[in-house]
Amino acid sequence: MEIHAHLNKPYVKLDKENCIITFKGKSYPEHPSNFYDPIVEELNKCSEHMEGEIITINLALEIMNSVSTKYIYNIINYINKSTKELNINWYYEADDDDMKEEGYMFENSFKNSNFNIIPITDINTLLI
Repeated sequence: MEIHAHLNKPYVKLDKENCIITFKGKSYPEHPSNFYDPIVEELNKCSEHMEGEIITINLALEIMNSVSTKYIYNIINYINKSTKELNINWYYEADDDDMKEEGYMFENSFKNSNFNIIPITDINTLLI
């Protein structure tokens, strides 16, 4: 599954073979359920494949609204319950203190995961 970024919707890639999920860009869709529900549905379909696997989630968001935060949290929580090991890479632009703090809040919520908070220069040039 791959969704290309568009205005207020992030790029999303669900790489089932390598157990990597990537969110990159801006996330404040007008109708968040229309955007995120198909992603959750796809994750539900591959939940058997995830069991016992090592999953990596790459989050490189420039901005996300509170509804997107809730969806991302729920997705991570769902995956966290379905896997033996969860690696989360939280990328943020080095001068963006808000997204850095958001990363620390997520890290505190998922203490049993391998959480990496990674400063970068520009999310748009990040190749993940």
